Amino acid sequence: MIMHKKRKTVATALAVTAASLCAAISLSGCASQEASAKPGVQRVVVETIGQDTLKKAKMAVGRVIGDTESAVMSKIPGRVLRAVGEVGQEVKAGEPLVYLDDSDFKVVLAQAQASLQGAQARLADSRNGTRTQLKVQLQEKIQSAKATLDNAKINLDRTVSLKASGAVSQSQLDAANLAYTQAQTAYQAALQDQSLANEGATKETIANLQAAVAAAKATVDSARLSISNAIIVSPLTGKIAAKNIQSGETVSTSSTLLTIVSRQPAVEASIPEEQINSIKVGQTLKVRIEQVSSQPFDAKVLTISPIANPASKEYPVKLSLPGDPNQWKSGMYAEITLPDAADATIAVPRDAIVKRGSERIVMVTDGTKAIAHPVITGTSDGANVQILEGLKAGEKLIVVGQDQVKDGDPVEVLWEKKEGGK
Repeated sequence: MIMHKKRKTVATALAVTAASLCAAISLSGCASQEASAKPGVQRVVVETIGQDTLKKAKMAVGRVIGDTESAVMSKIPGRVLRAVGEVGQEVKAGEPLVYLDDSDFKVVLAQAQASLQGAQARLADSRNGTRTQLKVQLQEKIQSAKATLDNAKINLDRTVSLKASGAVSQSQLDAANLAYTQAQTAYQAALQDQSLANEGATKETIANLQAAVAAAKATVDSARLSISNAIIVSPLTGKIAAKNIQSGETVSTSSTLLTIVSRQPAVEASIPEEQINSIKVGQTLKVRIEQVSSQPFDAKVLTISPIANPASKEYPVKLSLPGDPNQWKSGMYAEITLPDAADATIAVPRDAIVKRGSERIVMVTDGTKAIAHPVITGTSDGANVQILEGLKAGEKLIVVGQDQVKDGDPVEVLWEKKEGGK
């Protein structure tokens, strides 16, 4: 059975094999063991595959990251009325640092509020329908138009009779006809106005008025936001490290006004992919930083990146640093103890795996010939490699001579390593 212990190197195994052979054939000497080999037969050392516990590395390394710098910038252009604080002064997150002139934004806000009120009033009128006073006015307009139409009709009939007797001219008849047509048009328009008033606003009209209200509200919100942004606050708690602005100056959105430095050191480490699921945010791990103390301390996991480094397959993790932040210096080396992890698995010596092109191969034997098994490998503890597919317990793995044989080559088993690698 393969046990998790330090394995002998290939050179050591060969030396042991040679010594054993020399003792076995002492009459003819060590040189004669080469001569006794069957032509074309490769001598090998094997080991029986068994279930093993592959211990994963329990340590990760990291570095202390020190001060956090934050540039204070304006979200809007404007003239500085007042700049608060000096270099070295401590500030808190959210504390006002720069005041910009907001008078123009206040004018814009007043105009936007007035437009919003007008839009809301028009929408309310359309939703409430026609008022009683307007309905009375429309009815009076219809009655007046009807009276005008009746008079125009009487005048037209009289003019037609007079024209037949030659008492009026053609132009007088044309004028009577025009007056009657105009009276008809006015009467129909009055009736249509009354009909529209009774039916109320259309869906399209309501939708347009609602859109106008929404646009007016957006303008109001934008003006209020600009007024709010005229007061520039500290993004974090720390000290003012640099100040690049004075009262009366004009700033743009690309200008760095101040720089704030925060003392919030932490440890950044990279955790192998096979161990990342053994830790969680909020979990406490032991961390040792030799430059500060030889004793480990408890550090909480602050963040775990969901994305691994594509080259190393390791995940960036950040841990807290307790106590006085001034004792931690950026760049200090840190050792992180990870949760213990072990799997019952098939594991083989790393040297037993042979690379053939893009494949990983191990050589096994039935006692007479070599047999190549392509395998899929898993994790490694440095000396041994986990085999996910391609091997099963009980097979005879060639651990010495595997580089010299190919699939189907005849072999002679000189020695089988026993439990514990002996």
